Amino acid sequence: MAVDKRTTRSVVVRALLGDLLIAVTKYIAAIFSGSAAILAEAIHSSSDTVNQFLLLLGYNLSTEKDSSKFPFGRGREQFFWSFVVAILVFGISGVLTFAEGIIKLTSTYTIRNPLSAYAALAFSFAVDGYVLVISSRFFISRLRKQGYHDLLSFIRDFRDPVLMTALVEDTAALAGVVTAFLGISLSLVTKNNVFDASSSIVIGLIMMTSGIYLSKKSKDLLIGQGISSADQKRIEAILNMNTSVNKVLDIKTIYQSPERVLLAMDLNFKDGLSTGQIEKAIDEIEQSIKSTFPYIERIYVEAEERQTDSKTTNV
Repeated sequence: MAVDKRTTRSVVVRALLGDLLIAVTKYIAAIFSGSAAILAEAIHSSSDTVNQFLLLLGYNLSTEKDSSKFPFGRGREQFFWSFVVAILVFGISGVLTFAEGIIKLTSTYTIRNPLSAYAALAFSFAVDGYVLVISSRFFISRLRKQGYHDLLSFIRDFRDPVLMTALVEDTAALAGVVTAFLGISLSLVTKNNVFDASSSIVIGLIMMTSGIYLSKKSKDLLIGQGISSADQKRIEAILNMNTSVNKVLDIKTIYQSPERVLLAMDLNFKDGLSTGQIEKAIDEIEQSIKSTFPYIERIYVEAEERQTDSKTTNV
């Protein structure tokens, strides 16, 4: 189904502003408290801020037009920058946070002014929670509109890396806040900072896991992932309903952007049809497919009137 561009952009902008405020708050709290967990969370939020900026950059670049150099548009900019973001989460931020925890485990320090740490975590939880609720609403809305009843299947078939990245990062952010809260609290109760340092390691692992997952989703789209198997079967059903089609020989799709798909088909038409009848059948097929799948922007059909004769018709 078609993607609401303004919706996706608004989610990213809100996440960017929220992460920026949270990062500043956490760095201040880290200075006052000396907590490894809070510093890890500050790095986490800094990473999220940079990531949201890159996602917004990719989104804006994807809307630019240069038909001479990019005849199919620049929609894949979103896939590229989403992949860059995933690498940053895993390769830089996650590793730095993990390393900070390891260093703190081997050193002696004291958590000061725990109230500043708790205040920063409470603020972060509220803002990240708000952004997550907003992005989740859009996500669930798409799930319902596309007729999915299984959340895992929908997540597997989801093709918008920008919204998916925002959703995963906000979820990871809340998980990080809870981890930091537990680590600080246990260290204060037991007077043993191993819990605070360990929470930094756990936060690093959360970021690495998020980065690996997001990089896989973006990489698949970047190298040419097609529509879901469920949608392909629906296209096959539409083709088989057309009385002029004898056999569906091949169907190929590729995402040009989260909201634009190119569809190429190799169809064997029934014997005895004239060129005009085949062209009319192709027009009917195009209208049926586009009315069901508005995100399919271009359709190319290789029409075979007989097994030995073929002609190519671009629609």
